[in-house]
Amino acid sequence: MFLCKMELKDVVSVAGKPGLHKIIGKGANGLVLEALDHTAKRSITPLSQKVSILEDISVYTVDADIKLSEIFKTIDTLDKAGNYVLLAKDASGEGIKKWFEVLLPNFDKERVYNSDIQKMSNWYTLLRGKIDFNAKIEETEGTDKVVAKSKTIKPIKKVEAKAKTSKGVTKTTMTSRKMS
Repeated sequence: MFLCKMELKDVVSVAGKPGLHKIIGKGANGLVLEALDHTAKRSITPLSQKVSILEDISVYTVDADIKLSEIFKTIDTLDKAGNYVLLAKDASGEGIKKWFEVLLPNFDKERVYNSDIQKMSNWYTLLRGKIDFNAKIEETEGTDKVVAKSKTIKPIKKVEAKAKTSKGVTKTTMTSRKMS
């Protein structure tokens, strides 16, 4: 089975467009996307269009929200063990809930709809073989590094400015923080 280096952070769902799309670039007018189906059609999303990154999606449970990546890992484990993946055509309303209850017994039955469950199953089917669901995601240590990566804040340094005053005394030491 071929697995590429694509991760859930690279995959989006776009409101009004069927299927899933891979982010392949960013343009001035929006994201450049490629469909993950057999067409591999490229398109640009306008800035006003709603785009959901799969890595940021979570599912309601009674206790706390569970990330979609964790749900995909569970589906993948069951799929590899020979259990079926839910197909939208084959499932009834109760069958959908029972299938999802095997995956996530404590999901919030009032806030997670059958259409959400079917969508997750369809997404898994689209991504199967394209993403390694059990791969470890590297996390950056500490929040300071995350902030430093996003804004690249350089440390405060003293800048000496030599300006003569009217009495001939030189002023020095100014502090500055540069952001790039």
